[in-house]
Amino acid sequence: MNKFADNRMTITVFLGLTSLLGFILFSSSSEVELLAQQQQSTISIVRATALPLVNSEGNQVKVVINYSIGDESIVGQKINAVMGIYDRINGTLIKLSSFPDGFNLNNTQGTIQLASTLTDPMIQNISTIVTLTNAQKTEKYSNDVRSDLDLSAILPIALPGITLNETLAAPPPPPPASASSAEDDSDSNSDEDQ
Repeated sequence: MNKFADNRMTITVFLGLTSLLGFILFSSSSEVELLAQQQQSTISIVRATALPLVNSEGNQVKVVINYSIGDESIVGQKINAVMGIYDRINGTLIKLSSFPDGFNLNNTQGTIQLASTLTDPMIQNISTIVTLTNAQKTEKYSNDVRSDLDLSAILPIALPGITLNETLAAPPPPPPASASSAEDDSDSNSDEDQ
């Protein structure tokens, strides 16, 4: 009876280890496929800006990215782009933005613009992190790209304290042109025309 119990225990351990090994291989193969897909699809930042809103309080954060998709089977499918906006001082996530229903990927290369509005005037220094995902935002299709923006450096949209009735002092007249500066001007104009 002991021999039967020992064989049963050996078989149970063998099946358990086989199942565990299969799970590990399956998990790592899907991770390898995901990693390969991410390496085939790359994004880079073209421009990142934060500008004050004209009709209301707040700043609009815009990030424009270039993408290059290596897996042509994704073309024609719906994908998504996700932008996380983080407080650069403490790393706290401020806002996540994406396309509500995703978008159809029509080409293997192109440009995508993401935009989000921040209304909290206390937010000064932010970082954005953007990535491409599947439509459900459960699988990454690309690398992450980051941009750092300083909202405190944004110029105001109006001149404070100047009314329409006020006039500013006229700027001083330019210095009289000398023969050498006229020569320099003509040289620089000819360079511009070429």
